Amino acid sequence: MKKNRVIKPKNLKTRWTQRQARLKEKSLNLAHPVVKASYTWSILSEQLCDVLGPEVHHQWFKQVRPLVISHNVLILEVPNHFSAQWIHTHYHELVDVLLSVMDKKLTSFFVSQYERHHSPTIADVLTEGPASEVKRQTEDEQG
Repeated sequence: MKKNRVIKPKNLKTRWTQRQARLKEKSLNLAHPVVKASYTWSILSEQLCDVLGPEVHHQWFKQVRPLVISHNVLILEVPNHFSAQWIHTHYHELVDVLLSVMDKKLTSFFVSQYERHHSPTIADVLTEGPASEVKRQTEDEQG
């Protein structure tokens, strides 16, 4: 028989507040966007499991892989396009609300493995950094 999962808001709030405090403490060490994405996702994933339950979390979020935080967007890779669409339709708002608790500027974007490797727009975003921005500005000025 399936047990009903009882979530006590007070306990969740305390746990999330503690996690947020840990994130702020470590934020000085999380300058690298890939490391910060990984750490942020680990906290977010735990929160999603608490809110949605382990069955739903396992079904939709177990295979999510954090890629990078770029321009205040946490880019997360999912196995296929269907998963990306399903998460966007059913859970994206919840994910962004939980992210905003950690950092008000952060939002999320789910991309499939295929899109990541075959879309020039996403590939450009993932590989862009300060150096490519300077290079593009220089090319614009010269061209």
